[in-house]
Amino acid sequence: YHGQGGFIRGAVLATRTRPDDNDGQPEPKRARVAFQEDMNYETTPLTAKHNLKSCGEEIYLRTTVKCYDQVEKDVTFRDGGCTMVERIQVRPATAAKREMTWSADDISFGDTINDPSNILTKASRLFEKLPDTFRLREGHRIGVLVYRTFDITHDDAKAPLHTDLVQVYGQKFQVCIYTGQVTEISANGRTFCHNINTFKGCSGAIIFLLDQNQSDDVAAEFYGRAVGINVGGLDVDNNLGFFINSN
Repeated sequence: YHGQGGFIRGAVLATRTRPDDNDGQPEPKRARVAFQEDMNYETTPLTAKHNLKSCGEEIYLRTTVKCYDQVEKDVTFRDGGCTMVERIQVRPATAAKREMTWSADDISFGDTINDPSNILTKASRLFEKLPDTFRLREGHRIGVLVYRTFDITHDDAKAPLHTDLVQVYGQKFQVCIYTGQVTEISANGRTFCHNINTFKGCSGAIIFLLDQNQSDDVAAEFYGRAVGINVGGLDVDNNLGFFINSN
């Protein structure tokens, strides 16, 4: 099964010193500018929990992640092989809209990686999450980061036949960013709706705040930070996201 996922940045990791060839003493540190992309951080993988659910006799804890530059590494998700039973109310029924529910806690955090020699701890591969105090609101502009491994047809996109799908949705086997905005915040504090047209295979993709045409109440320091993951479509106008932090 192929799904999406991402990595959340934690505390900075101390770099290892290299023994000197002559006397075994640590090599003196060289004065240099520390670029952020060269730094290593604790890394927590995350994805949609239903990407890991039990499928017949297949039960597993470790899964392989493949990055945009073809790097492949095994990571551990303790929810591997889980069975999802409980439901959560995303939206109560109203006179104009029907009730919507979803599998409860459809977000899975993998074991934290804290070995600085692991390439997955590099800053350039990680998202910084928003602080617990941040409150997502309707109208906030968001993006979803997808490594597209699937085909998209005009029927899938509900697009006219003259639409250039590559221009709109990007090339297959490349990183694509799809954009939109938050349309609804659930009362449960764990989910939110958005209008980004995602497709089968996008579950687990990181949702982050955009830096363009953003609401005035979003500080520039929060641009690009992760707020949640995409888990699936609700109806023709709404897709569902799970918060990384409770909202």
